[in-house]
Parts: sequence; structure tokens; C-alpha cells
Amino acid sequence: MPAQLPEPGAVFLDHVAHFVPAMEPAAAALAGCGFRLTPFTAQTNRVKGKPVAAEMGNRCAMLRRGYVEILATTGDAPLARQLADRLTRHVGLHLAAFSCADAGREHRRLADAGFPVLPLVDMRRPVTTENGKEDARFTITRIAPGVMAEGRTQFLTHHTEKLVWPERHLDHPNGALALLALWIAAADPDEPARRFAQFTGRPARREREVATIALDRGVLRFASPEYLQREFGIPPGAPLPYLAAYEIEVAGLGRAGQLLAHAGLAVRPIDDGLALTLPPSLGGAIVFRAPDG
Repeated sequence: MPAQLPEPGAVFLDHVAHFVPAMEPAAAALAGCGFRLTPFTAQTNRVKGKPVAAEMGNRCAMLRRGYVEILATTGDAPLARQLADRLTRHVGLHLAAFSCADAGREHRRLADAGFPVLPLVDMRRPVTTENGKEDARFTITRIAPGVMAEGRTQFLTHHTEKLVWPERHLDHPNGALALLALWIAAADPDEPARRFAQFTGRPARREREVATIALDRGVLRFASPEYLQREFGIPPGAPLPYLAAYEIEVAGLGRAGQLLAHAGLAVRPIDDGLALTLPPSLGGAIVFRAPDG
């Protein structure tokens, strides 16, 4: 398996997350697209050395590079309230997470750049292993809610790679291999591109209708909702700007397309890929790409 963790100074597109009001139908929708999901786990933060429930839980599609997460609330803690508030905008993609070797360093860089940073978070979630339960551990750098209108935007450092990406969760019926890119919809694509460039510390470039930020692994793409509808069939609707879709590399488009068609999903063939608008219980859209797509 390729190394999931970036070298010092590198930035990876680590994962994206769907915020949903109910886990079961959302998980069923993603599984119906051919992803193998992890069991539901509750998240906790460590505050002064003691566990504090985040009152959120997730299920994930773990890939050989990156992953896709579904998040739902289980209570009314501050982060859970933020999730519930985002759901008043739309059900779907509300989190872009970037991995780095040192979340503390990114915390300092963002503060120096003028971002209102929150205290570093020591987050944990239990993972079932051959030896029982162990905690997957993450250090997370977050900024104040509302600064990035698209949703929760964060850096994280993984401390337990093997627990997060166990081999048994990495093979998917649709042949999914990697999280390649994230699409952001905006009336003026240059505006969010400037903010994300400052956040990631990577330059943005504009080519015709699309602005792009190339990371050390993964890409951010910014376009108008009209472009996304024309190219991928993604219907506009959520308040702009928003996280609209993500790209997944699959072992073969034929295999993925057959599975999606068999599941009764309306897949749109596009240049070098397949586009799928996800069911309302999950929200968002996926663009499937072949390995060299």
C-alpha cells in the first residue's frame, strides 16, 4: 500500500466528508455505489488528558490513497452543533481535510497568515483489531467556523496509520483506489481559490473556466455551478460557494459503470470518466476516473 502520510512540508488531500442527518440511509447510499464501509464509530476529543465525547460518529470508505467519510451527530456538543448548523444549508459535502506531517506547524502558519485558529484538537476514535479495541489518533488544526464558507476546512496529522487504513477495508466492489480531487462551486471561482491557496500554502492557477490548486497529492478545482452542470450533470441548488463533488480513481471504468448501472444509479459518461449525482440522503456527487484519467 502506498504511504498515506505526507513527508514534512508536503500537503495531501486526505479526505472529504458528507454531513448527513441520518447515518443509516446515507451509508446505504454510499455502499450502493460500490464502496465497502467501516463500522460506525463514535469520536472523542482529549481535553486535559481526559476523553470528552464529540457527540459525532462516522463511517468511512477507506482508500489506498485517502478516504471518504460520512458524519452524523449523536448529541449536542459544539462540533455536533456545527454539523447540525451546516445541514440547514444542504445535506452533502461540508468538510475538506488536508494531511500534513505536523499539524502544530500548520496551526502556527495559519495564525501568522491571519486565520482565526482554534486550539489544537487531540481526536480519537476506537478501531476493532485482533487485540481488541485500540484508538486511532489524530491531531487536528481547525479555524473558526464561518471563515471558509464551504464548510469545515482543516489540517490533520495521523498518528496511527495502520489503524486508520487496515488492509481489510481497502478493497471495494467498484474498484475504488484513491481520492483524486475536490470540486468547489462558486459564482466567481477565483475567490475561493484565493482563500484555499492561502489555507493550503499552495498557489492557484486559472485555465479558462476552472481554477486549480495542485497539492503534493490531490487537486482542488473551482468552477461555476453552470460549468459543473454542463460537464458533469451536477444540478445547482446549495448556497454558493459549496463543496460540490469529488473524484475517485477506480481500477476500471467498465467495472465501476456496470456496478452502478446494476444498482439503478443514473451514471453520466464524460470524457475520461463517469459522473454520478448521489442520492439526497447523502448529497454531493462523484466523478469516477480511470487510473490515467
